[in-house]
Amino acid sequence: MGRSKQFDPSKSLDVAVDAFWERGFEGTAVQQLCRAMGINPGSLYGAYGDKHALFLAVLDRYVETVSIEATDRIGRNPSGLAAIRDYFDHLIEAIVDGKRRWGCLITNSAVEMARREPAIAAKVDLHFARLETAFGAALARARAAGELGPSVGLEAASFLVCLVQGINVLAKTKPSREYLRQIVATALAGLSKKPEVSAEVTA
Repeated sequence: MGRSKQFDPSKSLDVAVDAFWERGFEGTAVQQLCRAMGINPGSLYGAYGDKHALFLAVLDRYVETVSIEATDRIGRNPSGLAAIRDYFDHLIEAIVDGKRRWGCLITNSAVEMARREPAIAAKVDLHFARLETAFGAALARARAAGELGPSVGLEAASFLVCLVQGINVLAKTKPSREYLRQIVATALAGLSKKPEVSAEVTA
């Protein structure tokens, strides 16, 4: 008899996260998933259902680990602007030296599948809403501390979400750290009460 259950579904799911994150839904074959996860197709279908069901589970896993950790970072610093800068600093480092070089799995999925997959669109919308809420809370702290420019309102949270998504897409072009820092510095300079010094792009 086959031993289809002799694997850790949680660890295997983390492997599947990386596979889909790097190659996307359409670019990842079931055979590739099985090889990466160290299981046979019967084990995959028995534990997770079909490829689509596995992908939905992967999106949830990604949010529970990568996304929530990044979003929580925005709430750690009492200074709202410092928290926002810290979030983008961490994002840039993850793009240059980490798995974010593949972009963001949620952003990638939005581009690839959200228009034709309501279940995925719902997960994407929820993720963006959580990120916007976190940025909104940071901006509220910044407003209370007198850190924001006079024309900056809490609606700037939507702008920051758009900035994140643009950088996530740009990540796949292998941008330099200096280039990403220049983009972020220029964007955040518009929020601060005191003009920020933009990072210089080096050759």
